[in-house]
Amino acid sequence: MPSELAYLAPSRVRDSIDTQATNGANALQADQPARPAEAARTAHPIVNAAAPQFVSYPLTRHYPHSVAAPRAGELHLWRFRCEWLPVPVQEGETWISKGERERARLHPNSALRKRFISARVVTRWIVANLFECEPHEVDLQDDGNEKLRARHPHDGRGITIDIAYAGIWIVIGIASTTLGLSVVVPSPGAALDEAQEASRERARYGSLCNALRYAPVDIDLDLLSSDATSCAFDLAEHGHWHVLDLPMSGKIRAAVSIAQPVTHVHAVGWPKTLVFGERDV
Repeated sequence: MPSELAYLAPSRVRDSIDTQATNGANALQADQPARPAEAARTAHPIVNAAAPQFVSYPLTRHYPHSVAAPRAGELHLWRFRCEWLPVPVQEGETWISKGERERARLHPNSALRKRFISARVVTRWIVANLFECEPHEVDLQDDGNEKLRARHPHDGRGITIDIAYAGIWIVIGIASTTLGLSVVVPSPGAALDEAQEASRERARYGSLCNALRYAPVDIDLDLLSSDATSCAFDLAEHGHWHVLDLPMSGKIRAAVSIAQPVTHVHAVGWPKTLVFGERDV
């Protein structure tokens, strides 16, 4: 991958420049000469996939009850500021597990601790509404890198959750299959056009890295620079992936990769002016 995909050391918490995805890019460059047999075959585009239909919902403390657990082809996206919570702080804190409290204490400052707790409180609130259970009953299986899985406490249905951060924003993606989010803010001082193009490519690449858990895969940069907002890729032994650009404000660029075609996106917290092809409810 080119140099713009490689710059910061990995951190415990994914932030606005998606350092773990960058580390995946560095590892890919380092591993390929020594262990070429471990890298996947070069990715090939399938098609410029049709953009899915966006249905937007306002962000309120009342869950949009028409949004049920995601089925095949559906993607749920939530965007909210770090200080937003659906319930009073004292109530939300009672939902947090012992393990989440311990992880929160590992963050180096109060702002990052607050951001982590906010993301987990909102995630539990969302999943509790999807599964029609109480937030403290939600069993989040955590891999330590904001990749979560949850199963319905009664019928065993499963969903996959990814969380990404971009400054004051928290973005949560939920689907019935594997997915990865990436949110990127360009470096200060970069030329606007160059920064936007590089950020878009990094967001797309980062979303694939996050979804694939940083498995080595050789992706032609030209495939990531398409003007299309929705693309499908064949990643050989890693299967078929749908990569979708997410509408964000300002210079922020974001993307999600999901292991199935996406036809419908339920977007909560996005202004209607940002969401393309949306239908308001």
